[in-house]
Amino acid sequence: MSAILVVDDSLTVRMDLIEALDAAGLRSVGCATLADAREALRAHAIALVILDVRLPDGDGIAFVEELRADPGYAQLPILMLSSEAEVKDRIRGLRTGANDYIGKPYDTAATIDRIRQLIGGAIGTPARLVVVIDHSPTFRDALAEALAAAGYAPATASSGPEGLRVAATQRPAAIIVDGSMPDMDGATVIRRVRLDPALRTTPCLLLTGSDDVAAEIRALDAGADAFVRKESDIELILARLAAVLRAARDEPATPVGLLSPKRILAVDDSVTYLHALADQLRDAGYDVAQATSGEEAIDLLAVQQVDCILLDRIMPGLSGAETCERIKAAPVVRDIPLIMLTSLEGREAMIDGFSAGADDFISKSSGLDVLKARVQAQIRRKQFEDEHRSIREQLLRREREAAEARGARELAEARAELVEQLERANGELAATNRELAAANFELEAFNYSVSHDLRARLRSIDAFTRALEEDAGQRLDDADCENLNRVLRATAQMSELIDALLELSRIGRTRLGRSNVDLSAIASVVVDELRRREPERVVDVVVHPELRTRADAKLVRIVLDNVIGNAWKFTSQCARGHIEVGKLAEQGTHIFFVRDDGAGFDAAHATGLFAPFQRLHSDAEFTGTGVGLATVQRIIERHGGQIWAESSVGTGATFYFTLPSPP
Repeated sequence: MSAILVVDDSLTVRMDLIEALDAAGLRSVGCATLADAREALRAHAIALVILDVRLPDGDGIAFVEELRADPGYAQLPILMLSSEAEVKDRIRGLRTGANDYIGKPYDTAATIDRIRQLIGGAIGTPARLVVVIDHSPTFRDALAEALAAAGYAPATASSGPEGLRVAATQRPAAIIVDGSMPDMDGATVIRRVRLDPALRTTPCLLLTGSDDVAAEIRALDAGADAFVRKESDIELILARLAAVLRAARDEPATPVGLLSPKRILAVDDSVTYLHALADQLRDAGYDVAQATSGEEAIDLLAVQQVDCILLDRIMPGLSGAETCERIKAAPVVRDIPLIMLTSLEGREAMIDGFSAGADDFISKSSGLDVLKARVQAQIRRKQFEDEHRSIREQLLRREREAAEARGARELAEARAELVEQLERANGELAATNRELAAANFELEAFNYSVSHDLRARLRSIDAFTRALEEDAGQRLDDADCENLNRVLRATAQMSELIDALLELSRIGRTRLGRSNVDLSAIASVVVDELRRREPERVVDVVVHPELRTRADAKLVRIVLDNVIGNAWKFTSQCARGHIEVGKLAEQGTHIFFVRDDGAGFDAAHATGLFAPFQRLHSDAEFTGTGVGLATVQRIIERHGGQIWAESSVGTGATFYFTLPSPP
């Protein structure tokens, strides 16, 4: 069993405390010097240290600092004892790291009660997990080492999302997060924590490199419990962490009874009255902290909580009214009941006291019994208010959690309904696709059947026309020969039209076989075939190198056959035609083009150019099926691209089209 270490050079005080601890069932070890105390800490498992300020071989407050610097004792509860006359010692001890401070003469029952409160959360307490979220590895590792040295169990994360995942799985005692990170700022991390029902009560410290007051306001609005500048000493960050952890409770706090010991801060410049008041209040079971000025009172409240304040109205330096105004202006202590004391009775004095913020006003001549009754009434009122506030907060929290649960259920139901609708839509789409595939198959079969019948009749027309031409021989005049040639040309054009229509119908059903395609090479092949077909034509063709895309090579060949073929055809009237195949680059998108200096066309017809059976010219010399550009447009759109043309009559034409860029 861990022991309570009592360090006091007064044998009377030491034995009194040891007897009281034994009676309370708590094991104790007594020491008269700091040297003996150090030896006892090495020899025994110590749960708490009761420490006098002045000892024969050193300063008790310096010993507190020594213990706090040792990782093994950084979290060890320390309760200091000293004369109430030394208010500065009380303040210095609490600022150095003591958990509490009780003035001599002390109330034994109140002291034992406070010891029980301090060791209740200290014996056997495991290292508390603290998550550090910071993108700077140097600062992150340094803070983690300091946390480990201080007895915490640090877990680190280099980003906001990673830190939230660590917090969600490990449920830390606190979170320390950098305010400025590239992926998610610290305020956003804290807002996410506050929205998570499992983490919303986790204390959060926000680190910042800014001196801007607005930055602190934004941090606190986001839900941070503390705001610390990153350039601060790491010990200051650890101190702020310890403060928020002391304020936080992992479990609901046990209500403090009205009969349990209470601490009163008595403030009066009259030492005689102050001691008399303290003696009377101690006899009534109160622990009394004494201050002889308003300045001392404010300094003491900054480091130690009290349950009620008794404040003299007229004092040198900071008056009672001014002290009251400062206390009531501070959010941390403004709710502490404050009773103004005065030697002067009168209406104006009372109005002045209440105007300053006092909760009650009493004349010193009223007697100590009346004063004790007023103190008890104010403490009772404050406790009732705290209990009601706690109940309201619990009700609000439960309502919020219930609303979140309802929202989660409604979201889950909506998601399930959406999934069901999506599955139903997918089923309907699959059925439609099957029907469409069947219809396409039937249409393709019909197309091939019709094309077969048309080709059979065209072959008959072509064969009989050629036979008539051979049989008639020299008997036909020029007009008859021209008529037969027209029939043959018409059958050839009809055959080309059937091929084009079949190709157009297949484009929408053909699966794209995407690969890296060299457009320059394909364009050169198309041009070579055109030259072999018409060797007498003189056309300058320039094909830019490195024209590449990722597309279906067979379909790209059809595009270039049609577009370059049109350019070749419409430059036939030029003495020396010119065709250029190249590429533009606009904002990362590759735009290919085929440009010629041929006959051109009226720009008014550009919008309907790619509709089936639309011709660029009515001139009989420029023959075609009228389906080629419609096929080209369907191929380009299948690849996710666009095609358009610019031209005017007699100046040539330029066809632009986009295709996917290669990886």
